[in-house]
Amino acid sequence: MAEVQVRRLTAADVPWAIALTDTESWGYTARDFERLLYLEPEGVFLAEADGARVGITACTTYGRLAYIGAVIVDARWRGKHVGDTLMRACLAFLDGRGIASARLNAYLNVIPFYERLGFRQEFLNYRYSGQSEGRAAPGVRLARTDDLAAMAELDRRFFGADRTRLLRRLLDEFSATSLVFDDKGEVVGHAFGNTGGGSCEIGPFVCDPARPTAAAALLDAMLAAANAPSSFTIPAPNAKGLEIATHVGFRETFRTMRMVRGSHDFGGDPRGVFGLAGLEKG
Repeated sequence: MAEVQVRRLTAADVPWAIALTDTESWGYTARDFERLLYLEPEGVFLAEADGARVGITACTTYGRLAYIGAVIVDARWRGKHVGDTLMRACLAFLDGRGIASARLNAYLNVIPFYERLGFRQEFLNYRYSGQSEGRAAPGVRLARTDDLAAMAELDRRFFGADRTRLLRRLLDEFSATSLVFDDKGEVVGHAFGNTGGGSCEIGPFVCDPARPTAAAALLDAMLAAANAPSSFTIPAPNAKGLEIATHVGFRETFRTMRMVRGSHDFGGDPRGVFGLAGLEKG
């Protein structure tokens, strides 16, 4: 069996990485990989064997919390411990960083794989997809740079850690689909739309769960602004979010399991998370 070696993914590897993710129809773009490398330059990994690139994974850190995702192995190399080698390299990197809590969102068929690496199940996530015209909604407006402090505080409350760097990057990239619900000067919710390739990935989408009408308004406004087929992933504990997704006519497409290795701290309050930032970013 060929020895598997792991190194950092570089910008030169991105076209190959996109082609690999295309085999699973993930829809990753060059911009998605640029964002991952921006958020964690040392935390995007590539596996090689027999002189060929055979797999990738990525992590994003938020203080002492990390999320792992984008774990994919070339179909010809599956069952040859490539994924295990990649994950162990990633976990060693996070342990070296002093990460207390590593989380991921696992496809259901690979839960046993992650359990063997020390991850424990927390709760299901539901993926919804569809298209709706949406509509402009009172209270919803475009986010501004001077909203970032309030957005980050709200986000920290429900996500569980500080994602200011991610929020700022998304606001810079997607200014036309970065929205807040402003209640007389108080930001009670925000949503970002990652648009590209004729579709929109909604998230991070966070709102005070005591204000479900604000969450519904944000979703309506986002669907109008994106004007494209859209998707978002909602944690199962957010019952109101699941109702809102059904109300706009979206359908469930698949489920994932949020899992944790290490401390259960930094878990936030998933009742306020109406859309993940992405499986690999939490």
